Amino acid sequence: MFYLPSKDECDNIVSNSKQFFCKNFTYKNREIAVYHYKQGNFEEFEKFNAWELRGITFVKEENGWKRFPAIHKFFELNQAPGWMEEDLKDKKVIKVSEKIDGTFVHPVIIGREVCFKSKLRFDSYQALRSQEIYENSENIKKFVKYCFDNGLFPMFEYISEKSQVVMDYKKEALILTQVRDEKGKYLLDFEKLADKFGIEYACICENKPLSEYIKNRGVCVSKEGWILIFEDMKFVKVKTDEYLKRHKILGDIKEHNIIQMTLSGEIKKLFEILNPKSEKYEFVKEIHDRFNEKYDNLQKDLLGIIDSFEGTLKEFKEKYQNHPFYAILSEAYKKRKKQPPHLTIRQWVENNTKKLKNAKRFLGL
Repeated sequence: MFYLPSKDECDNIVSNSKQFFCKNFTYKNREIAVYHYKQGNFEEFEKFNAWELRGITFVKEENGWKRFPAIHKFFELNQAPGWMEEDLKDKKVIKVSEKIDGTFVHPVIIGREVCFKSKLRFDSYQALRSQEIYENSENIKKFVKYCFDNGLFPMFEYISEKSQVVMDYKKEALILTQVRDEKGKYLLDFEKLADKFGIEYACICENKPLSEYIKNRGVCVSKEGWILIFEDMKFVKVKTDEYLKRHKILGDIKEHNIIQMTLSGEIKKLFEILNPKSEKYEFVKEIHDRFNEKYDNLQKDLLGIIDSFEGTLKEFKEKYQNHPFYAILSEAYKKRKKQPPHLTIRQWVENNTKKLKNAKRFLGL
């Protein structure tokens, strides 16, 4: 059902498709090759049978390249041909687990060491924290050793308050999500193995029809969604409405969007979603506070000039034409009898910070 390509086969795919790439580097004195994709174009995955190029990793050993599979590429419901509701509605569901909203990590053997890796790196924050959790947990150590000794490859999601993606789990943990064998086959009862070692794993849900989970999307607010596996081993992600709503808000947290949300008042929703201990919260708050300070100072400066000036428009220009914000100062002054100057200033700031480059310029970044 699943085919794990060799390194040569992965290299051939990369050579023939611009969608896929290989990251080559040295780690702990070993050559490493990690294969991944740039865009999730369904046609390219299908054309090259490249479903495994989603973090699959090779480590150079004396006798060749050792392969460590990740989780194969699959799509959300209604995201690609074959994953449409019409394609799946009559298929029998044989496994359902909660979709964990974290960072994918998996252990890789380098020499004699077990090293945790995110999709592309061993030195990412999530990989390093996963490594520390592993090293401090005898249960996880024994579990990983058992897996490798028996030709199995465990896969986890790393979650924490600091590295919040969308959902707020309010804890740091490694959550087991899948286990595969050397041929790529998934263990459908991996939770039984996890229980023997006291390993935390994604919640296993009832094998209800796809239609039932589609109905539940609108009422479940505590999780990202579910991963359903059908009898033909097709995987599909079904995400909750609440998750999609939050993801839309958190989807592009950059300076210009933070400014726009601050001006519109939508920033309150963002702060409600973010964990105060998360990196995203710290970034949003830093930009939010920086903008408010600059915006308030600008309003105070320009309104002070407009309120105190007495003279003709010509005299106004002669006196303030070298002001760094003369364009908006002049506009607000001219329109002062038709519209309160603070509104004109606000509109100008809103219009001139919609693009990232201009927003950074306003913030002095």
